[in-house]
Amino acid sequence: MNKTKNKLKKILLFQLILLIIISIYSPTCIADEPEKQVNETTAAGTEITVLSPHAILMDATTGQILYEHNAREQAYPASVTKLMTAILTLENCKLDDEVTVDSKALLGIPRSYTVAALQPNEKITVEKLLNVLLIPSANDAANVLAFHIAGSNEAFAEMMNAKAKELGCENTHFTNPSGIHDDNHYTTTFDMALIGKYAYTYDIIREIAQKTEYELPNLPDGKERKFKTTNTLITPKNQYFYENATGLKTGYTDKAKSCIVATAKKDDVELMCVVLGGDKTEDRKAQREIDCKTLFEYGFNNYTGADVCVKNGSADKSKISNLPNTLKDVDIGYSESLHLLVPTDNSYTTAYTFNDDIKLPIKKGETLGNITYTIDGTEYKVNIIALNDVYPISTKDVSYLFKVLLIALVLIFLVSIVKKKNRKKEAKYFKRSLY
Repeated sequence: MNKTKNKLKKILLFQLILLIIISIYSPTCIADEPEKQVNETTAAGTEITVLSPHAILMDATTGQILYEHNAREQAYPASVTKLMTAILTLENCKLDDEVTVDSKALLGIPRSYTVAALQPNEKITVEKLLNVLLIPSANDAANVLAFHIAGSNEAFAEMMNAKAKELGCENTHFTNPSGIHDDNHYTTTFDMALIGKYAYTYDIIREIAQKTEYELPNLPDGKERKFKTTNTLITPKNQYFYENATGLKTGYTDKAKSCIVATAKKDDVELMCVVLGGDKTEDRKAQREIDCKTLFEYGFNNYTGADVCVKNGSADKSKISNLPNTLKDVDIGYSESLHLLVPTDNSYTTAYTFNDDIKLPIKKGETLGNITYTIDGTEYKVNIIALNDVYPISTKDVSYLFKVLLIALVLIFLVSIVKKKNRKKEAKYFKRSLY
């Protein structure tokens, strides 16, 4: 009995010691520690750690998406809104147009928001307004442009929303031209990437976005109006300076947090990333800028620009496994050129799809099907076309047949002559035999 009790005590003691060891070495959860977002991508198995809640990376010129994280979820855009204001300004004004500052446009801007100290009835060109709109992010400049173009912020917001839909934005709604916080003023990183890509087509926006300083004439009382860019990625000597950065627009409000539509160029690759909702790390570093560098480096290190097909260029038929017999004499080409960023390890696929109803004759330029390039799970299609005419009988066959027929006709003609002569001889012989 005592032996059994001793055994039970030993077992219980062993279990207690084991529980203590497990409790000591088990990892503990800290509720306040920010969760890092990690996404595994297809290019060389690279993993990206993004700190901000919403992010996207794409080719700045084609819109090809290389990475996205919560890119379709609604978020507040803050002053990156001003890219849409710049777009509508360039669509409705000339750079040298002179604008008279409407005093009503200067109302309603919270004191904590950046302004360019524009004065009622001040006359200023559209070009100068665009500079202070995009470099220091002046909210009064946004309102002045809105009043000049549409007569009010509300009417201008209607134009903004119409343009957003035109660009393919499905989850964007603007209520003002500057990005002053409003719960009904929202977008997504995907939609802002569409707007940013469109803004990037304007030379003047790209030019202004690369400036680090700007100034307007002094105020009547002599006060200077000198401004610096809000984009630390393009600011030399700043801790967040990134040598490949080229722009584009930042934003911040207490509710939106740090936002940016950023661009960068290296060799022949131009990238754009959008980050919304960036905050501070535990050591007070800016998530927004850290994420931009992470995304840009990922793009530049894992992708390279390539003309995957050229308009009217010939396809290598020896590499097409499913080529229909009908097309054996057809030169196959592409209906348009397609430039894409492809993984440096060439980890992308191509697939040809041919129409089911292909019949001879085939005319030059006729669509035969399409080719699909699949990169990181996204498909890009281009029509494939015939580069030459093909008839049921080839030209070579027709030429050969013509020669055969010609020889046959000559032979028939010669035979008919011989037969005719023979008939004449027979007729003469018959007549002689009668006499």
